[in-house]
Amino acid sequence: MEKTKKVTRYFSGPLMKQNIKSNWILCIAILAVMILMGNVMNYAGSIMQSETTDVDVTDYQTQFYTYLGAMATYNVISAQSGNETEELSYDDFIRNTNKNIYDTAFAVLNKQVKTDLSTEGFEASIAGMEQSGIKLETYVKEFEYSYALAQTKGVFSKGELTVEDMLDTTLELMGVDPTTVQKMSEMDTSAMLNQMYYTVAGLLPIFILIVILANSLIAEQVDRGSMAYVLSTPTKRSAVAITQMIFMIVAPLVIISIVGATRIGTSFLFYDEVNVPGLVALFAGMYLLVEAASAIGYFGSCLFSQSKKSMGFVGGLSTWFILSSLIGMFGAENMVNTGMGVEQLGIFNKLTIIGLYDIDTLATVGTSNVDSAFVWKLVVLATIAVVCYIVGAIKFLKKDLPL
Repeated sequence: MEKTKKVTRYFSGPLMKQNIKSNWILCIAILAVMILMGNVMNYAGSIMQSETTDVDVTDYQTQFYTYLGAMATYNVISAQSGNETEELSYDDFIRNTNKNIYDTAFAVLNKQVKTDLSTEGFEASIAGMEQSGIKLETYVKEFEYSYALAQTKGVFSKGELTVEDMLDTTLELMGVDPTTVQKMSEMDTSAMLNQMYYTVAGLLPIFILIVILANSLIAEQVDRGSMAYVLSTPTKRSAVAITQMIFMIVAPLVIISIVGATRIGTSFLFYDEVNVPGLVALFAGMYLLVEAASAIGYFGSCLFSQSKKSMGFVGGLSTWFILSSLIGMFGAENMVNTGMGVEQLGIFNKLTIIGLYDIDTLATVGTSNVDSAFVWKLVVLATIAVVCYIVGAIKFLKKDLPL
């Protein structure tokens, strides 16, 4: 009596093993690229943060300018008395180990204007100013301009002349809006890097993976005829549909989990403070976005029986999503506020599912001021994923296949 073969209805282990065997090199390559990209972004962010993190030297700067002003005043008094040999300067103070002349000058000024100047105080202000990361000679030059302009008034306006007005006028003559320069100086480079990584650069590798996997798991096998062999075994279409769906769910999950864990781990090497809940939320949101795109790819692969049509559908949509996000990035609030973007370009963020990946609000998770606006957007992404997977599976179960 012939033994009845067991029919696989919901999940096929051999088919899953074949999927892993066929795609593991590609998955590892994409994983490596994403890990490298994440670490590069971490390093770049730490460099920019160190360059833009200014130590508050306001108090030291006030003291420093007070001493420069005192020395300038003493020089004027000396010149009026015919004694120009005792001219004081910052350069001389730094080079000259004998500070007696400065002790004498400061003592004279202290008696005249009731101040408390001393060589020790000047040295302390210089030491404090060195924390700013800007050459002190630059501050001295700025003081010289301010001091010179303060001695005169506008020839026609009779108004006070300042360095700030001079710079603004120079920029206007060059056709540059001074307010734009001010905004650029206040630019949040970390926010811009995050915008670039999470909505464009970090998604591109895994979107490429989605296009290849979605096409190869269903449409390509139907087109090549290998699906006929799979279905000639005791494996139902339902098992094929579910198995391929599980692979499209698990593969991105593993990749994004490893990438997220790696980036969180290396963040502790590059930054003093790391918002772990915020990073977890960002990568969780990325996974939902990727799954929405994967489900759309799965649906397209189930919809078409020819590989070129499936590839055109999935690849075309994925390209549109990335390009729209890239253009929409220049319409983001951060870019517009710095004068580097155009508000009207923000419409492109509404024309791509990536626009539902709200990294600004997701990054607030783990802080004292959490913005929950990301919740409904993630729900929409999850809904897109569920609907497309279900509709794609149903379409595959009912379509005519060339067996």
